[in-house]
Amino acid sequence: MKTRTLFFNAVCLLFITMFVYAAVSKWMEFNVFVSQMHKQPFPHQVLPLLVWGIPFTELCVSLLLMLEKTRFIGLKIATGMMILFTGYIILVELRYFGEIPCSCGGAIVQFTWVQHLYFNLFFVSVGIIALLLIRKIKTFSR
Repeated sequence: MKTRTLFFNAVCLLFITMFVYAAVSKWMEFNVFVSQMHKQPFPHQVLPLLVWGIPFTELCVSLLLMLEKTRFIGLKIATGMMILFTGYIILVELRYFGEIPCSCGGAIVQFTWVQHLYFNLFFVSVGIIALLLIRKIKTFSR
């Protein structure tokens, strides 16, 4: 059980690091982020919500992951967010929306869409594994 808890906490730390880095990078290069978001296939009416909401949500989920009482729900939300974004990347790779630039921040913006896909699949995989492992611990401790 100790190894499972350690793995779960390590995955939470990975998500915290990634989400905080992504949010801060977006805000540090805010004009670039806004410009890239305007090139995404979303209605312009929702862009202000996305521009402020995405980094804010990344930080809120990081906070949930930091607190022991909310870590499990935080990892569920974080993994769900990565699943949604991975689906979006798959649609981009299939050229469903045409040619679209990445709107991520920091070094991640240098990724190709395929590299992004692998990056996201890694986070989705470790998120799901951590959730399943910790769930087994909760089941055994009842």
